[in-house]
Amino acid sequence: MLLAIDVGNTATILGLWDGENLLERWRIATDPMRMESEYVALLRELFAAADLPAPAAAIISSVVPPVELELREALARLFSIEPVMVSALTSGLVVDIANPLEVGADRLVNAVAALAYGDPRGRYVVVDFGTATTFDLVEAPGVYRGGAIAPGPRTAAEALSLRTAKLPRIDLSRAPERVVGRSTVRALQSGLVLGYASLVDGMVRRFLAEAGEALVIATGGFARTIEPVCETLDVVDDDLTLRGLRLIWEKSA
Repeated sequence: MLLAIDVGNTATILGLWDGENLLERWRIATDPMRMESEYVALLRELFAAADLPAPAAAIISSVVPPVELELREALARLFSIEPVMVSALTSGLVVDIANPLEVGADRLVNAVAALAYGDPRGRYVVVDFGTATTFDLVEAPGVYRGGAIAPGPRTAAEALSLRTAKLPRIDLSRAPERVVGRSTVRALQSGLVLGYASLVDGMVRRFLAEAGEALVIATGGFARTIEPVCETLDVVDDDLTLRGLRLIWEKSA
């Protein structure tokens, strides 16, 4: 049993793998103030509630250093395991940018999972909707070429709510039917869903024009919302990051 953990700025995703079978998937809020003892209690509760056996190994990708330190201690205390930590040095990729160590671990994990699709074009654009929306270019057999970063839709929505007196927080779980919003809420939904769809399509087309034809894979919490109104997404893969973690662990093992 392998416990795969992706620590993002907003959410932490955990998945328990039995070989190639994903037995369970959990999503919890990322909290830099959560202590090791709290993680022990949380992990114990999650495994007990799902009636799952303890993992024999673990792997972590993280962009929040305080969280990864507490998680490592919790895994050692609860399961007596030392997790593999994902970085440019452990990903198995050639990271072809000026400073390979500055690439977020989650982006490298997604790149590894994208390569496993084995598309005959040998080139992939990965769009990950998280706190930030990231675009990454990957080429077979295993080269990370770089990418682009924009604010995520929910990050933009929260910023608007905080910095404006009259704009409310809104639901971004589905795309509006009309681009011309006839209320403030509908106008915000149009700008933040349809507007981001245009951003994604525009960026992907620029990637393809610059790099050549590629399989375009989307993942992250907003991917399913934006999929129906995007024209350039080939695949939406909810478990891309967890699968990439498993693949990196298998290579390291």
